[in-house]
Amino acid sequence: MRVLIALGGHALLRRGVAIEPDARQREIDAAAQALAQIAVEHEVVVAHGSGAEVGSILELGLRNAIPEREVVTVLPRVVIDADDAARGARSEPPLTRPRAIVGLRSIRALIDAGALAICATGEGAPVAIDGDGTMRGVDAEIDKDLVAGLLARRLDADLLLLLTDVDAVYLGWGFDYACTLGTASPAQLREHGFEPHSIGPKVEAACGFVEATGRRAAIGATADAAEMFRGTAGTQISAG
Repeated sequence: MRVLIALGGHALLRRGVAIEPDARQREIDAAAQALAQIAVEHEVVVAHGSGAEVGSILELGLRNAIPEREVVTVLPRVVIDADDAARGARSEPPLTRPRAIVGLRSIRALIDAGALAICATGEGAPVAIDGDGTMRGVDAEIDKDLVAGLLARRLDADLLLLLTDVDAVYLGWGFDYACTLGTASPAQLREHGFEPHSIGPKVEAACGFVEATGRRAAIGATADAAEMFRGTAGTQISAG
């Protein structure tokens, strides 16, 4: 089974945790152990939007957790529309949408060779493709969850896990009546509005994956990754 696991920034360092090196190391090592429970028996591709230092610690953590597997970090380029590139970087929604991934053949080759591929989606500058096919770097902000959803589709993943520091998608987040969604379809999720700078892009990425493939996605806490894989934790999203 091929699983694309997307690690948001808070999936690797929970809110409220000190950013001192020892604390960060413990958090990332714990995340690596959680992912290793799935990777020991399945094809896993990890997508993270954190910086190079965090990515390096994650790679070491995964190497230590599953020493029998080769772990390789790749830096895929993300293609956006030229019209989006002309608008430059934006801090307000909607973020620029990814249209294609450069380097998919290399990632597939790593998977076929038995490696665990880490895709550092937060480090490579986005590119636009001119009319003559030339790629050029552009200044734009691309949501990392949407990139992960696109990667999952292009790599023909069987399952998309979007990990963060909350245990599920909540309705009424921040209010006394807040409640979690255990299961939902994309249509049901799209009936609700979600915070565009936190859980919203994860919901959009999960819905897009399920609608495009008919396969399952889940959103939840990093510590629950193995249970989410089994369908017993997080918010499980399926076409049904």
